[in-house]
Amino acid sequence: MAYTLESTLLHLTRTRLIKDYPGQIDACLEVLTDEDMWWRPNEQANAVGNILLHLSGSNRYYLEEVIGGREIGRDRDAEFAARGGYSKAQLKLLWDETRGIVEGVLNGLDPTQMTQATDRTGKSTTYAQILLHVTQHNAAHMGQIVDRKSTRLNSSHV
Repeated sequence: MAYTLESTLLHLTRTRLIKDYPGQIDACLEVLTDEDMWWRPNEQANAVGNILLHLSGSNRYYLEEVIGGREIGRDRDAEFAARGGYSKAQLKLLWDETRGIVEGVLNGLDPTQMTQATDRTGKSTTYAQILLHVTQHNAAHMGQIVDRKSTRLNSSHV
């Protein structure tokens, strides 16, 4: 099989969004408690719970709705406004369900679709642009989760 820019992009997106980033996030979740999920270093910061709600909503929006064409009814503001209301187990279940949806959409894509355009975001954008955005977005928030875990565990042992 000849590798193309499009096939490489799709392969790397699958690897990052289905294995790499979720694996690192899952490792953080393993050591956090229900209380830790909603801890924040200050009121302006997001708790791990907010970040998981946001990543799940965003991933589903871009992949399931924008690429897949299925309306999900996302409430982005609620993702950040939450101050609890979900246990660690519920957040983990939501994250796992989202990962399954992401995997299904990505596995249904063909490299030739990377230049396909959609206006479902309100502006014309290609699938490749969407996948690059989602991958970068997940990387940034994964870093926040790793940071919150480290900060929380260090502060609770002082």
